[in-house]
Amino acid sequence: METFVMLRPVFILLVLTSILVTIFLIFQKGEKVSGRTLFFVTSISLIIGSVCLYSSGYIVDEFGLGGDPVSFYLYMALFPVSLLNILLYSFKPRPFIET
Repeated sequence: METFVMLRPVFILLVLTSILVTIFLIFQKGEKVSGRTLFFVTSISLIIGSVCLYSSGYIVDEFGLGGDPVSFYLYMALFPVSLLNILLYSFKPRPFIET
């Protein structure tokens, strides 16, 4: 049985983007990433990953192919990295600025 791997690059790109955002959050000096931007990037990556996984299920079912376990594991890795991004942003100490 042939395996459907056409959406694997999308999952790899989403996970790499989330990991790069995590590294950026760890090493940033000051407030360069706002909470809205982080929430937007995280939610869009989770939505795109969910739609791709759901679509690959339909494609695999219609054409009688086998599912791609690597894409599923990449999708499952996307959640902890996204949660880590939100936690890093939430608990990172910010400098006190008087107005």
